[in-house]
Amino acid sequence: MVTGILLASIAVEFRIFDRLFPVLAPVLHHAHFTPHSGIAFITAFGSPITAVAMMAEFYNEKKINQKEALLATVAIWFPQTIYEALAYIAPTIIPVLGMLGIAYLALFVLNGMVVALLMFIAGRALLTMKDCKFVAESGGAKIVTRTALKRSVNSSLALLKRIVLIALPVSIMAFVLIDLGVFNALPGYLGWMPLPPEALAVIPLELANPMAAYITLADLMDVGIIDFKLALLTLLMGHLLVSLRYIITHRLPYYSGIFGPVMSVKVISVSAGLQLGLTVLMILALVLLL
Repeated sequence: MVTGILLASIAVEFRIFDRLFPVLAPVLHHAHFTPHSGIAFITAFGSPITAVAMMAEFYNEKKINQKEALLATVAIWFPQTIYEALAYIAPTIIPVLGMLGIAYLALFVLNGMVVALLMFIAGRALLTMKDCKFVAESGGAKIVTRTALKRSVNSSLALLKRIVLIALPVSIMAFVLIDLGVFNALPGYLGWMPLPPEALAVIPLELANPMAAYITLADLMDVGIIDFKLALLTLLMGHLLVSLRYIITHRLPYYSGIFGPVMSVKVISVSAGLQLGLTVLMILALVLLL
């Protein structure tokens, strides 16, 4: 987190990503987003944490307004899903589950794509064209390396102070809830799902050890206890709980630290509502197909 914030500040000061903006210019133009949001959006494909930190810095420096900060930060969920799918999920799930893993990844990425699309549509409806104008800062002025690095460190320290004061206590509270067994009790309420007991047992396992859950699910398919649809439904149910825990233990503390409590609640409410809501719709669609 510290590294991401520092890299974000350095990238902003040196305008590293400015020349990449034309790639997303047409989409951003139609969504009435500024190039600042485009820079963060592109950055998220390589480092989601850095991208969110950039959005916070742009917002704190009044380069973008609250509406755009909210919409663009939620839209970053799409490049983040691409990053997580390629870096973390695909290397473990595809070798074990094959086509089932590919289908799950496709739904995972689709979720992020729909969220981003909805944010772009909302941007076109809620932001005015004047919000899309780019005001260059000291156009061709030469960047003094020492001064830029100093400003980067200073702005990073300001964010880190807020994280220590806000994000750290929120993180502690979240992990206390986990230790009290809040998430352990959730699978017990899934008895209404058309899943055999063996499949229901995989859901809490996905919270504890995803690789173990994938292997167990593959074994259940091999012996014929569950079929492709039931296995995909099991993965989605597990993903719903994993996402909920991730939002509480990671996003809420992090966003609270860099955006402040009021703005972070708005971002988390929209982001989590859409992500979890889309996952629930996918689950219900699968249940209807069974």
